[in-house]
Amino acid sequence: MKKRFYILLVKIQLSIILLATGCITSRSLVYTLLPDNDWPKKRIMVTHAIDLTGIGLKNITDRASEELADILKKMGSFNVLSNSGKKPFFFTPGEPIDPEIMREASETGMHAIVFETINPVEKVPAKSGFWPFRTKTQKYIVSMNIDLVDVNKGTKLLSEEVTEDIILPDEEVEVEPEASLDLDKEAKKEVLEECLPNILEKAAIIISDALNREIWTGKIVSADNMGITINAGQDVGLRPGIVFEVFDQGECITSCNGQNYYLPGPKVGEIKIVEIRSQNAYAKPIQGTAFKPGQMIRLMD
Repeated sequence: MKKRFYILLVKIQLSIILLATGCITSRSLVYTLLPDNDWPKKRIMVTHAIDLTGIGLKNITDRASEELADILKKMGSFNVLSNSGKKPFFFTPGEPIDPEIMREASETGMHAIVFETINPVEKVPAKSGFWPFRTKTQKYIVSMNIDLVDVNKGTKLLSEEVTEDIILPDEEVEVEPEASLDLDKEAKKEVLEECLPNILEKAAIIISDALNREIWTGKIVSADNMGITINAGQDVGLRPGIVFEVFDQGECITSCNGQNYYLPGPKVGEIKIVEIRSQNAYAKPIQGTAFKPGQMIRLMD
């Protein structure tokens, strides 16, 4: 714990010096100060963004998930997969997560899934300036819901709304009602385009912070007389000789909002990596015998 504190302190001092000399941006400074819990790396699946705006944002939603995945990749702490080219997967609090996306994430060794939902753009009347020179304006509020689900534990790690707003002049122009609707849609698209980069950067920081607070876990893929295969390998920083604790899946508890939470089950033994590959590894038992696919693994303290 002390070691992490001193490392963070050094990072803060170095980052302030670099920021003062113009060597890094404020965004880079924020990334530098994030909690450092990036080993082993966590694999993340960023799903296709859901559009609830009702103004037709196909290109924007495609780009949103890809850009969020790119920002998370640049942070360097995660292996990120974007499935933006596939069908959207909805996340509704209190309802079961689509088993197809959970199966896909589990098979590819994902630690977490990111769900993005772009909400309707709100427009509210506002005023700017100081009396007696105040003028009428329109404030546009853009928001995105970010939901983060732990694949191995089947639990929700994060559910947060990220917002950004812009104030535009209130242009009183006499137009036909139908044309007014078209102008309103175009204005909302422009506002969303302008706000989206900041929203995605905020979302990436929130996601990174939530994941870095979580202990890395993996799963046993197969277990037989030849050995044990786990769903993590060289790509997340593992190497031969590392020892894992193995746990059965525990009791499932349903919260008051309908969300399921799986408690860790009893420890069944320990395994050690003997051979490493790109995305998986082979291990041998060093304690216990009741190993089977689906059991959770965790690094020994």
